[in-house]
Amino acid sequence: MEKKNFKAFTKLNPLKKNAIQLCGQEFVDSLTANGIYAKDDEFWIEVNRKLNIPDNAYEQLKIREKVKREQALAEERAREKAEMERLLSNKEELYSKNRSDWTIVVFEMLGTDKYGNKFVAECTKSSGSQLTTQLSITSQEAYSRACSLVDENEKQSQQVRSFIEHYQVLKPLYLMLIYLSGKDAYNPYLGSRPKKCGIENFIGVGFYSGFDYNIIDHLKKEELLERSSTGKSVILSTKGMQLARDMLKTINMDGVERLLEQRNYHEDYINYKSKSD
Repeated sequence: MEKKNFKAFTKLNPLKKNAIQLCGQEFVDSLTANGIYAKDDEFWIEVNRKLNIPDNAYEQLKIREKVKREQALAEERAREKAEMERLLSNKEELYSKNRSDWTIVVFEMLGTDKYGNKFVAECTKSSGSQLTTQLSITSQEAYSRACSLVDENEKQSQQVRSFIEHYQVLKPLYLMLIYLSGKDAYNPYLGSRPKKCGIENFIGVGFYSGFDYNIIDHLKKEELLERSSTGKSVILSTKGMQLARDMLKTINMDGVERLLEQRNYHEDYINYKSKSD
């Protein structure tokens, strides 16, 4: 690192002749007389100290280089964005077609980008959603890209709708199953303290999960459960417990009422407010 610091600060290679140039022959000779040579790290420690070179000179150089690259990239992106806006502000409509619930309009721009592209397509859905294709060489390519963009958007929208329908059905089933099959979970960092299983340290109902992680993630977003640190199990929160108990009370199934009675103390856990709350 000492050699890297020397080079970063002086912009010279860590060679003896360069050390002599900056520190003087007498200083380098004094190091050599003490058995400290240019091949040794100690040599460059002394040289850097003589030149007041910071210990983090190399690291600071890398930071400056990274900032410079990022600035250059940001400037290039800004130029490209400005050029794109200029091109798109000067375009003429060629034709429009309908596809599913979308209207696709193909435009020809009055100028071209640096790659010779001069066609673009804009897609508008009846609901107001809008999509724009990449620039294309031909109008046919622009339209083809628009069709692909529309079809992919419709596919993703259908997947979202299907998941929501799936989630709405599985949400109550997951919560009830986790609640009835899980075990009380307490703060794992309390060791064997006598109060470990007290109401103050209760964190929820734990359950080793083999469920669909997409469903689990959505339950987590609703703050109905949390994943364990290993990710192999879940802990139903007091909010999730309350919802599960409310749903179970509406089910006409043998044994449910008895199971709820056995966990009536959970009502105290759910409603408990610590002094810090």
